[in-house]
Amino acid sequence: MGKAKLMLVLIPSMILTIAVLGFSFTQVRAATNGNITDSFCSEQGVVTPIRIDSGSTYAMCPWSQKQSAIRILIDTLGFIAIICLIVFMFKGKRYSYIFAIVLLFIIGGFGGYSSVIDGISIKNTKSYCDTQTFDMVLAGSQCQLKYFYGTVALNFGSSLFMLISSILAIKFRSRIFDGDHHHNNHHHHHDNSKDEEKVPIISSSSDSI
Repeated sequence: MGKAKLMLVLIPSMILTIAVLGFSFTQVRAATNGNITDSFCSEQGVVTPIRIDSGSTYAMCPWSQKQSAIRILIDTLGFIAIICLIVFMFKGKRYSYIFAIVLLFIIGGFGGYSSVIDGISIKNTKSYCDTQTFDMVLAGSQCQLKYFYGTVALNFGSSLFMLISSILAIKFRSRIFDGDHHHNNHHHHHDNSKDEEKVPIISSSSDSI
């Protein structure tokens, strides 16, 4: 049962890391489907990431290279750590399993930090959009940040599930490696010990009467 319960969080964790990587790779470089040059993204004062839309035409300036690289590295390592954790769990390698748990917890912590930094960047972009017009770049255009919100939300969710997975992996480690039978025997032995403690009390009471 321990393995099954743990897989219920490990599988969503894997899916989230893949989703973050997918979003990240589509937002690592400037993109447009119109006649807008990449020079817009390098203009002084432009806050990134940013995307402006006008009808079906858009122009997107990516995240900073540092932020994208950190996010991609974290979720790549997180995906690998999850795979290793699953392999070690089913192969019964206890110490390697614990090492993978520690690694996953650390990666999840860094992922949380990354999502906070990304969130601050989006907040700065929103403030920038609220005070700027982009008609000189794309007539009738408006900022669209939903794509970047998705990246931040997935990054946070991925980090959160990594942390939850590592905590539950520690919690279930005895059941995973010793089995539910050992876990139940421990409680059965504990209950028997309680019953044995009650016997002398009853006997001594009978003797005194």
